[in-house]
Amino acid sequence: MKKLIFFLPIFYWSITFSQNSNFRIDSLSKLVKQSQDPVAHVNALEQLGNEYAFSGRIDSLRIINTQMLKIASDVHNDSLLARTYFQLGLYCYFTSDYKQQLDFDFKGLNFAEKSKSGNCIWFGYKEVGAFYKELKNYPDALKYLKKAKSFLEDATVADATAPNRTYTHLAETFLGLGESDSALHYIQLTNEVTSKTQDPYGFARMLYIFARIYKTKGDADIAESYYKKCIAFSNSENIVQPYITGTTGYGQYLFNAKQFALSKQYGLSALKKSEQSKNKSGVINAAVLLREAYYAIGQKDSSYYFSKMKDLYSDSVFNEQQTNQIQNISIVEQIKEREKEAAFEELQHQRRQNIQFILIAFCIIIFIILFLLFSRSIVANEKLISFFAILGLLIIFEFINLLIHPWLAHFTNESPVLMLLALVLIAALLIPLHHRLEHWIKEKMVEKNKAIRLAAAKKTIEKFGDNQAK
Repeated sequence: MKKLIFFLPIFYWSITFSQNSNFRIDSLSKLVKQSQDPVAHVNALEQLGNEYAFSGRIDSLRIINTQMLKIASDVHNDSLLARTYFQLGLYCYFTSDYKQQLDFDFKGLNFAEKSKSGNCIWFGYKEVGAFYKELKNYPDALKYLKKAKSFLEDATVADATAPNRTYTHLAETFLGLGESDSALHYIQLTNEVTSKTQDPYGFARMLYIFARIYKTKGDADIAESYYKKCIAFSNSENIVQPYITGTTGYGQYLFNAKQFALSKQYGLSALKKSEQSKNKSGVINAAVLLREAYYAIGQKDSSYYFSKMKDLYSDSVFNEQQTNQIQNISIVEQIKEREKEAAFEELQHQRRQNIQFILIAFCIIIFIILFLLFSRSIVANEKLISFFAILGLLIIFEFINLLIHPWLAHFTNESPVLMLLALVLIAALLIPLHHRLEHWIKEKMVEKNKAIRLAAAKKTIEKFGDNQAK
């Protein structure tokens, strides 16, 4: 009966979580169908993908990522491509394909830098930093997370959760480096910028990190308080991952305090939620805790059972990783095909552009030839020659600006200040040259035309005189 009473709340929590998660997914699915604009469509798909990811529906996340990749590739939008690659990296994280995850994150960061989007650049640095943190490569994690922090101001405009995500990763990184005071500083900053109503996931995770930090600092009572807060809040808001890490972490804390029976209960809670959300790493961690707890209370058969469970799930995770990596190969091949198509389209665009430049240059040459012929005609007058001379020079100098603009944009990295300075410098060189050429052409062509007209007039007078003499 006691066992039944203990498992009834767990059963209720699982139903409530499932209902809430399904409600959010249904709402986001409707939003995806209603979105027509590519940016809005990718936004909706990204939110839906995140919901799938954190509710353990990894196969659905893969489908979402494929849709995002198609839209972003079709519109050739660097910002959308960046976010798509980050989402692919998230998928690889959940499938434990870490090498491919890092590759996708760096590709996303490259597109983010091209897009000049502060939010995308922040997200890329944050993802790479978090990746290195998970691998316990804390120096590299700190390097990238500090870069992410430098883009927080831009990122917060687009994403109110950006400070939370940055500061929590920094806190955990400093904790990994053994600098608990720095970790406490960043988690306190997190507390200042996190709203539990607007960002419940970030708030729950913050509570868990508070517990870890105070546990490391030896403040047992405060650590226990934060563990309980994290578990209660995650349960009330149906947030899976912090609930699993919170119950497992608190269970381990109780085990270390030799409260083995209570440790076992929290281990069972973590196990149940991990199984419901198909979180195999959560199952493994809970099974390790339960193996130790049951052994400590003398139930060796149960301890052996959970030891076998841990081994079974570890093997399952390994086999799943191999399967997922094979599936990821097909995703990578799709991406390569799209990259080839994009490169071919870019080549075609460049070719069309070059052809247009050649045609413009050819037309300018024809214009110059026609102008020279026209200026030698007796039909031409001073005003027409002056007009076409100015028009020709304007066309030539604008064509020069058109040719150098791509090179200038690349050289200045499209910085508005540098572009303005460069254009002013070019204008300072070209304007005097333009005026001199204009003056010279008008003067020479007009004088030449006057001489031709005068010669023609003399011939006409002479011819008229000859006819009169006859």
